[in-house]
Amino acid sequence: MNILLVKLGALGDVLRTTPLLTSLKHKYPTNRITWVVDASCEEVLKGNPAIDELLTYSKKNLQELSKKSFDLLINLDKEPEALEVTARVPALKKMGFGLTREGVLGALDDLSDYAYRLGIDDDLKFRKNKKTYQEISFEQAGLKFEGEEYLFSLDAVSVSYAENALARLGVDFKKARRPVVGLNTGSGTRFAGKKLPVSTYVDLVRKFYEELGATVFLLGGADEVDQNLRIQRLSPCPVVNTGSHAIRQFAAMVKRCDVIVSGDTTAMHIAIAVKVPVIVHFGSTCPAEIELYGRGEKIVSPIECAPCYKRVCPIDEQCMKDMSVEEILKSARELLAGVRVCE
Repeated sequence: MNILLVKLGALGDVLRTTPLLTSLKHKYPTNRITWVVDASCEEVLKGNPAIDELLTYSKKNLQELSKKSFDLLINLDKEPEALEVTARVPALKKMGFGLTREGVLGALDDLSDYAYRLGIDDDLKFRKNKKTYQEISFEQAGLKFEGEEYLFSLDAVSVSYAENALARLGVDFKKARRPVVGLNTGSGTRFAGKKLPVSTYVDLVRKFYEELGATVFLLGGADEVDQNLRIQRLSPCPVVNTGSHAIRQFAAMVKRCDVIVSGDTTAMHIAIAVKVPVIVHFGSTCPAEIELYGRGEKIVSPIECAPCYKRVCPIDEQCMKDMSVEEILKSARELLAGVRVCE
């Protein structure tokens, strides 16, 4: 069984598609899986033992793929590049999303009809849907989700990098006996309502330090460098500003935390992938679609307009301003009660 899986991006979506590999390998024990991914997301799939061939999307690779034939092609993306791959690469059976005979985006079979309707029916997506992304994507592939985990492993080089970087910042895991709370302040640019106000982060740093006795890591990417420096300057308590790092190095730092606090972002998916408990605050996106595997808490804004999936918020992201610091603190305390502390 020769399978082509098309899931180009984004990073978090690619990561949460990896559970599908386990089920595909189980259903088709002698299969060979080729995954086509965007170059910006390739790193989280490198070295994955369930992927026999990893290809980045490019015209050259598409040309080579079009000369091959697959038994099964599964496309879980609606982007034009993914639709192009689905249309041009020969396969005995195609599932997921594709172009209809009329040349418009649609479901290639009944199994993807629900996933397609989620993209066009706000009432279904925002209010009625109770299925996680994993349940939906498994359904598209004709499979049943049974709790399969993300497939992502940290390499020794990234782990060593993170250890050395944290040591330079004064973190001593051998001496410290404080739990570590990772406060991810990133949000991406696709949707509003994913990150808390700076004042809330400062308040959380203080409460984590004073009330939970925690060491706080400020986490984020290149877009959060200035913001995290500001939070660090405003904080009345010690805080470790981890800086900006490549995705695997970032994941190794997340792995060193006992609890992560994040919006619905890549950091959340990284925490899920490396099995670190995560507290997720939701505003603009749908909490129902996120599978936490029993290792986290969802704090959902009660504001009437959420979820909205808007890129720009007309009311200045009030959902994030109203997010309860005490509720986040309570969830962190409960999660920390069941996990390790630094030794």
